[in-house]
Amino acid sequence: MFYTRSICFGITLLLTATSLQASNGWHGPEPFRLERLESRQFDYNIESFLQRLSFTEQPIQTASPLWQQNGWYGSGGSSRGKEFYVHSLMQQKLSFDAPVFAGFRHKRSEDLDGRYDRTLFGVGYQADQQWELGVWGDVSGAKEEMDLQFETHRAYDDGSYATAAVVLADVFYNSKTYSDNRYEQTPVTLYLAGAKTIGRQQLAAFANVNLTTRFNDQQAQQLFTDKQYSAGVNWQQELLQGARVLVQAQGLYGRRSASTLLTAPQPTDWLLVRRFQQLNAEWQQAPAADSLSFGLQANRLTEQDSRASPERTAAEYRREAFAYVRTERPISENWLWRPTLYTGYANVRSELRRHSDEPLKDNGWLAKISPNVVWQLSELTGAYLTINPTVKLHNLQFGGGNVQVFVPF
Repeated sequence: MFYTRSICFGITLLLTATSLQASNGWHGPEPFRLERLESRQFDYNIESFLQRLSFTEQPIQTASPLWQQNGWYGSGGSSRGKEFYVHSLMQQKLSFDAPVFAGFRHKRSEDLDGRYDRTLFGVGYQADQQWELGVWGDVSGAKEEMDLQFETHRAYDDGSYATAAVVLADVFYNSKTYSDNRYEQTPVTLYLAGAKTIGRQQLAAFANVNLTTRFNDQQAQQLFTDKQYSAGVNWQQELLQGARVLVQAQGLYGRRSASTLLTAPQPTDWLLVRRFQQLNAEWQQAPAADSLSFGLQANRLTEQDSRASPERTAAEYRREAFAYVRTERPISENWLWRPTLYTGYANVRSELRRHSDEPLKDNGWLAKISPNVVWQLSELTGAYLTINPTVKLHNLQFGGGNVQVFVPF
């Protein structure tokens, strides 16, 4: 009986893990925000991306759309001595006797530009969980910071879906700000995503386009221009006996500049060009009491920043590859042990660090072990808590603690 329930526990955890991962990067639009112009609030070092990989429940996303999910997923932990990594997403939608809904979403996370929060309240029309049309607002006490997000979704019986969104960021800025700053070209984000199920395989993709934005900063006497494009594709194949192969690729291109506000045209005072690519692959054994998974991740980040590297060489340069192996073993009726071993190589150069005395150029082998312990909080809903202390094997130091929680509503 114990062994059977432990197997069911492992299966439940795997299924909930695949559903919650729509919250991490593939869930919806990533709009422009003014904080981008301030650059990152933290520095990267040689271990930064390995730390974030080890704090992620499942690096490869699934095609399960966020708009069909209610719950809270959170992951937080110490990424280094003075920095904390947080990724948290909560959503609750309420249906009524009429074909309408009201909803709430909150996201706290980080990207290559820094940390950010989004809080959305929405209303809309839905028909039998198949069609949905909605409008969401990122509500703030400062009216000039409010966003409007328009969404449409279509789900199919085989698990396929299509979604589209338009985000008008800082939509009331020019009429509500107390400063003389103005948008000369307002920020608009276009988002498309979808998934197609064909037999035992599924193909999913997304595209996020931040159209060109021009911001007139009268206080700094500068005109900022920003645009950014990102896209991703995900392929999954069910194998015999329930095993799976998953492959995911995503990329981002961004260009940001600032010019002095003078009567005569002036050359650009600041130029940032960013290119980021990430490739993931994973093989997952069929759910069982002693399952095993193998994964790979490769990252490439190049940032040319004229403030730190005027010669147009990369001010932020990363080339790294990591491999990991994970197993799951039951401890008791409601506890699971999920140790994960990471190893890889990183080649890093950073001229952008502001708060670090670590070397600007660094490369070498990295290794880390995460002896995760998972506590099933509810067998009925699949809610669980993961306690994730880590140890860096390449220098035999504590690698930071991490806690993950998943509570479906």
